[in-house]
Amino acid sequence: MSDFALDDPSFYEDFLVEAQEHFEQIETNFLALEEAPGDLDLLNAIFRSVHTIKGAAGFLGLTKVLSVAHMGENVLDDLRKGRMELSDRVMELLFETVDLLKVLVDDVGIQVRKQGEPQDPDPTELLQNLESLKRGEKAAPVAAAPVAPAPTSVLQVPPVLAGVSEAGRAAAFAAVTEGKTVVGVHAELGGAIYGTAFNPFSLFQVAELVGRPLHRQLIPREPLVDLDSFDPRSFHLDLVMLIEVTEPMEEVKKVFGAVTHATITFHPLALGPAAPPVVVAAPEPEAAADTAPLDLASPDVAVPAEDRRKSGRRGNDDKGAGDTIRVSQAKLEQFMNIVAELIISKTMISHLVERLVPMVNGHPAAGVAKELAHASVYLDHVSKEIQASVLGIRMVPVKTVFSKFPRMLRDLAKASGKKIDLQLVGEDTEIDKSIIEELGDPMIHLIRNSADHGIESPEVRLKAGKSETGTVILRARHEGDSVVVEIEDDGKGIDPAVIRAKAIEKGLLTADRAEAMPDDEIIELIFAPGFSTAAQVTDISGRGVGMDVVRSNVRKLNGRVGIRSTVGKGSVFTIKLPLTLAIIDALLVKSGGQVFAIPGTAVEETLIVPLESVSHLTSRQAINLRGEVLGVSRLQHLLKSKAPVDREAESEGLSVVVVSASGRRMGIIVDAFVRRQEVVIKPLAPYLAALPGLSGASIMGDGGVVLILDPAELLHLAVQEAV
Repeated sequence: MSDFALDDPSFYEDFLVEAQEHFEQIETNFLALEEAPGDLDLLNAIFRSVHTIKGAAGFLGLTKVLSVAHMGENVLDDLRKGRMELSDRVMELLFETVDLLKVLVDDVGIQVRKQGEPQDPDPTELLQNLESLKRGEKAAPVAAAPVAPAPTSVLQVPPVLAGVSEAGRAAAFAAVTEGKTVVGVHAELGGAIYGTAFNPFSLFQVAELVGRPLHRQLIPREPLVDLDSFDPRSFHLDLVMLIEVTEPMEEVKKVFGAVTHATITFHPLALGPAAPPVVVAAPEPEAAADTAPLDLASPDVAVPAEDRRKSGRRGNDDKGAGDTIRVSQAKLEQFMNIVAELIISKTMISHLVERLVPMVNGHPAAGVAKELAHASVYLDHVSKEIQASVLGIRMVPVKTVFSKFPRMLRDLAKASGKKIDLQLVGEDTEIDKSIIEELGDPMIHLIRNSADHGIESPEVRLKAGKSETGTVILRARHEGDSVVVEIEDDGKGIDPAVIRAKAIEKGLLTADRAEAMPDDEIIELIFAPGFSTAAQVTDISGRGVGMDVVRSNVRKLNGRVGIRSTVGKGSVFTIKLPLTLAIIDALLVKSGGQVFAIPGTAVEETLIVPLESVSHLTSRQAINLRGEVLGVSRLQHLLKSKAPVDREAESEGLSVVVVSASGRRMGIIVDAFVRRQEVVIKPLAPYLAALPGLSGASIMGDGGVVLILDPAELLHLAVQEAV
């Protein structure tokens, strides 16, 4: 932290979070501004966000962030005041400015957390481009005539600034002569500032927030202190700055108003009689305690910095700030782990009560056992409420992911020469934060696929009778205990004939096998590793790695991905995910003498099927389920278990679980159904993680371990078994 103005990392952590929120809002407003270039509300909102980032960066001593934000703010100010036209070049430079700010802010996070090497980009070229933009496209502002020099041609300064050097006076004189507004800022620091995290010299950086610093200096106080009366905990030098201000005086006072334990006065400079100083900060609060009530409306009254902070620009946010508290994700994860252990303990107690009650029936302890059973039920109820509350805290809207894609799709459209309109539906749908963080990569690949392979060029679309602007829809909704995310486009769709030919060409399928497969299964081949129908590799796609990554990443989240497509009309990719990865509802089944858990979101129904109703086909078995032929496989065979099949237990019928995944269904034959139960998902040990058909493990009420099955993988194993 030695490279920063403040030693407390929490200041920078807060800045990182707030800056990311502003970046998301800025990019959203940029995209809206492209559609409505004259919208003053959008320009003002963008300006406020950039100004906030600049102000925080100045306070924290982040000079690169400060300089880039300041220059971008100048361009935005010209736009909102009508001194510049919003052209394509201006828009691109504004996007580049935000991109560079993101990198610079990420570098701050890397340095604060000491995780990796910062990129440390050079902003010189961008700053020069922004400066040339202001010079080349900025209309001549209607400004007041330059102040005519007084007959003496001498800069008049108040006594408090009498110690300013000749160099400082010359710089201020030149600026005033050109008609600029120059203000002298005098800061008298109090001794109470010792022991705080505030660095007094950061005031020099704060000056850059409101204009161009012309001169800064330390001036000894009068009378000069001698060694006998020297107090090491008192300041004997005052800070003086001469600033060519570009902000209104009210804004200048607000920016400096955050400094506590100091008296700050502002002195407008002119080539004539000096203006009287405007005092905005009082000395030490103790000194102000016996004074008369202050008239805050008067510009000449000293106002304590603490009072200004309570009643100033942040005053309106007090209620909102009290309603929200930021908690680190690490603490939430720890809390969730504790709740998970509570669920396991609750399950153990329920299991013990189930065993105890029959054992003490008719015994004097039966009454106590009954009370224990009631307490167990109440514990179950309370633990479910705690679980629901924790899951609610972890839930975040999917718009935190969706908000990243409008900018990305805009850039993809420009790079490919296409016109694409993005529509967002169901942005407020909530999902577990841990899933949200992993959802971004699969969606990036699917959106890039829609932009490159799906949406046609404007010429092709017009020939096909479509609008020249293609549409991509991101849609999210809840379905039971799952969240469904869809990426839909109105492009050319996926032609099964093209997929078949490519699969045969790559040796993935024989010609006979390809012709025998239905179209929906053929389309699923786009998820095969290395499969791509692109004629050439572009910067967007064509390498055959994206769709395979989508399926593997979604499976890691215990979800599944499917696709529907119509040639000439478009495609819909569907991702179905559990609401949370921590605790799931599962069906416990027994097979080969072992208990397994099947995620409840994949279970459609359970059946007892008579043996004689099972049809034995060429390579697999099937049952007639209400007129539909449904393939079935034994769980023991899929997992390659060597445990013997209990034929005697099956004499009364087969226990079949109907599961669905990736748009397909199958029946899984098990020995018995146990019960439905909430299970806490634990990761598999490394030596088990590679086994097919398994996604995790959990601890049962009796302390035993149950393996959690992966329905999508089981379906894949069943297909392999049949081939």
